[in-house]
Amino acid sequence: MGKGDPKDERRKSPRVALETTVNMASDSNFYTGFSEDISDGGIFVATYSLQPIGTSVELSFGLPGGFSVNARGNVRWIRDIFDVDDQSYPGMGISFDELSTEDKALIEQFMRKRSPIFYSDE
Repeated sequence: MGKGDPKDERRKSPRVALETTVNMASDSNFYTGFSEDISDGGIFVATYSLQPIGTSVELSFGLPGGFSVNARGNVRWIRDIFDVDDQSYPGMGISFDELSTEDKALIEQFMRKRSPIFYSDE
């Protein structure tokens, strides 16, 4: 896998699939990616604009039903272009550091309506 270990990150909280555009800003960059999955602790963002592990980012993304979430997070792991296959994309696992009570409740409500994603131990 890429730098960091996404398997460990995924096991901390159940994840559900989420396909939405994610806008991100760091101290020096503004970029857009697409989410693949989300948990109440973080989100995976598929992007070629990889940032170093530890980078602080501000995120905004939509949830079904017209809800918008804003959060601050930290890049925990990356999947670079050399780690991808025909079923995955390069991107970053971002943990939520600051998430309002309302936005956390929206994410949890969304997750209750979706089946968890299960990952192989291989």
